[in-house]
Amino acid sequence: MSAPLPLPDDLSAKPREAPWREFARAPLVPSALAASVGLVADRYIGVPFEVGLVAAVAALASWFFLRTASPQAAFGWLLVCAAALGSAHHHSHRHSFAPDDIGNFTKDSPIAVRVRGKLADEPDRFRPPKHDPLLIIQREASSSGELDVFAVEGPDGWRPASGRVRISVQGKLDDLHCGDEVQVTGQLSRPEGPHNPGERDYKSLLLDQRITANLRVKRSADTVVRLEEGWRSSLFGWLAMFRGWGTRALQRALPDEAGLATALLLGDSTALDREEWDAYVRTGVIHVLAISGQHLVILGWFAWFVLRVCGVRRRNAAWAVALFLFGYALMTGARPSALRAVIMVWVVCGGIILRRPVNLANAFALAWIIVIAVNPADPFTLGCQLSFLAVFVLLWGVARCLVPGEVTAVQQLIRESRGVPEKILRAALSAVGQMFAVSAIITIANAPLVLAWQNVASPIAVVLGPPLILLTALALITGFLLLIVSPLGPWIGWPFARITEWSLSACEWIVHLGDRIPGGHLYSPAPPMWWLVGFYLLVAGLILLDGKWAKRCFVSLGVWTFFGVALSYQPPPSDEARVTFLAVGHGGCVVIETPDGRVLLYDTGTTAGPDAVRRVIAPYLWSRGIYHIDEVFLSHADLDHFNGLPELLRRFHVEQVTMTPTFSDKESPGVEAVLAVLEKHGVRRRVVVFGDRFTAGDVSFEVLHPPSAGPLGNENTRSMVLLMRHGRHTVLLTGDLEGEGQKVVVARPISAVDVMLAPHHGAKNANNPRGTREKPEPGVMAAWAKPKLVVSSQRVGTPTDHLHVSYGSVGATVWDTPTAGSVTVRSHSSGLVAETFRTGEQKVVIRGK
Repeated sequence: MSAPLPLPDDLSAKPREAPWREFARAPLVPSALAASVGLVADRYIGVPFEVGLVAAVAALASWFFLRTASPQAAFGWLLVCAAALGSAHHHSHRHSFAPDDIGNFTKDSPIAVRVRGKLADEPDRFRPPKHDPLLIIQREASSSGELDVFAVEGPDGWRPASGRVRISVQGKLDDLHCGDEVQVTGQLSRPEGPHNPGERDYKSLLLDQRITANLRVKRSADTVVRLEEGWRSSLFGWLAMFRGWGTRALQRALPDEAGLATALLLGDSTALDREEWDAYVRTGVIHVLAISGQHLVILGWFAWFVLRVCGVRRRNAAWAVALFLFGYALMTGARPSALRAVIMVWVVCGGIILRRPVNLANAFALAWIIVIAVNPADPFTLGCQLSFLAVFVLLWGVARCLVPGEVTAVQQLIRESRGVPEKILRAALSAVGQMFAVSAIITIANAPLVLAWQNVASPIAVVLGPPLILLTALALITGFLLLIVSPLGPWIGWPFARITEWSLSACEWIVHLGDRIPGGHLYSPAPPMWWLVGFYLLVAGLILLDGKWAKRCFVSLGVWTFFGVALSYQPPPSDEARVTFLAVGHGGCVVIETPDGRVLLYDTGTTAGPDAVRRVIAPYLWSRGIYHIDEVFLSHADLDHFNGLPELLRRFHVEQVTMTPTFSDKESPGVEAVLAVLEKHGVRRRVVVFGDRFTAGDVSFEVLHPPSAGPLGNENTRSMVLLMRHGRHTVLLTGDLEGEGQKVVVARPISAVDVMLAPHHGAKNANNPRGTREKPEPGVMAAWAKPKLVVSSQRVGTPTDHLHVSYGSVGATVWDTPTAGSVTVRSHSSGLVAETFRTGEQKVVIRGK
């Protein structure tokens, strides 16, 4: 029986030198580093394409003239050329578009259009999620994809267009495939950047894929119509069809584990519910599920083993493995991690075919350069960074730590004296120990990067990693064999199906068990970029250097880590109170930060559902270095004001939740779910009524509504109204106050306030304007509170003219969150300053006499 795919002799032997020497001998490493510098320069500074191109040509010319007279200087200019080309390539990828690009057809607000184009990839088809009592409207099946546009319909008929648009469709696009030409009718919009600090930049994310517009399609007849079948003439179309066939085969053979099997074998993450996917993310083992280099290496070794057992010569087997992995990587989406693995395997296979030694550092650099060439934005994604980091640590760090030392004659004699059972047991224990050691090293090395991207640290991954890798490797091999034999009949594939099913079931059980272990995963603010860079420079030094320099890096790494942890738990001193009205759409979340470091939230919900916590609220809190919440006020029992609380409790420790007297009385599945979650987490509950007062350091709160009983009406009439004071400044929080409740409140006069949250998301019936823009008269709330700044937390497209009429008549400025983004008010002894995140406005709020 032949051995699996071997490395050339110089790679499989024990390393005799410091790894930096291997990198020093790799000619592609300096070029890869220089190109990376160019990418970073354009990404964070912005280098015009023309500047990068001219610099590259000038550097190349300098190299040409100096290559003989001064080789070292010439080499330096060659690196400058690589950096300039990297910068120009990145800039061109993200900013160079044709004049008729679809992005130039977008307006400030969505417009109805009809476009024609070719599907650039296989549409993602999302199945309906499970019923969620915290959603106002349950989500249905949906699809999304990318369309290469070639025509847009205008007043004078069809006109040529170009570029790529992202389409989102209500319903499934079951009969459309990659390469098909289609006509799509929908709402065209311009991708928007973040509305809140810490929020993901959706516009930048799409720009990395050269997408300049969104096209939202509602469910109706003839909205997406195929013009021409095109998948048969497209390589990716054929691969997509094969992937679809594989999905159906897995659904028939593995009805209970089809989603997990499809994600593992075919790279289709849409086959899993978000909750299932998030469980793997939280436990730090998503790499065993998402198609990555690990999957390709497992399949590559298995294919090599089978080919060699069948008597295929090494060189022919190397060709077969290289082509097989290339095809598999294309079929599963050619992600950067898979592309990296394919290139490195190709280099090793090339060494076998040509009978030449392989420099793995050179192969590593080559993979990086090709990934940059394919998409220069990929190095700025988590998957790409983790893939290269893990391989670097594994090949040059772990291998160096775990390679056994030389065996002395006495040790060899002792080994030979042991019996066979003892040798087997010791070998097994040693293998298990090494697996967990590797898991610990990789987890520790990846932890800061994962924390920076996902704000979660998963120490449980050290324990879960080894068994999950073994189980998914088994499921990957048997699942692939199942796909191969499934055309021959279900009875032939039955053994493979059962092994795959049992392996995946075991994976699910282990992951969900690990997810429930207290302390298995921890959410935390991301480390600052400067600390992250310093950490990985020290990691590189520890791995590449030897002797006293490696020891110095190890000690420095420990000090640096301790410094970073201590810094994260030491809140910066503040002499001001901050109130931030987050832009969550139709809903509400106001974050109050007191000078003594306490954090309080007023509402945490939106009509978009609990997902807003993951997208908006939690990222904002983490961006502020917050990991603990002292109190959450729930203004009333409408879902769009509290449905984010369970997700908030999953990510933050909350000391207390304060609610109105009738909150718990509302008969609603959402209310019941939230009360159950509060009970599960052991969170204290408090009920407040009119007249209650409490303080948080220098900040005081007074409850203006509701009374202990009534008023009659819906929950809006009993919204909790809070008046916050800090020094001489006041902020009024009104919830959805309207109707009878509003009458009760305005019957009690108060002094003019500085800042006010417009009741009921700025709705006309709750802000009852009188008069017109020409002759404005204050509404009831405006005349009662006399605010100088009004913030309306509302969805995109909600009218605001009536707010400007009502509150403008008392001299107030009105900011709505769709336009302004989040609004932050900072109260200091010197004055009150308000600023918007999206538009960058800043205003000193001066109370009138």
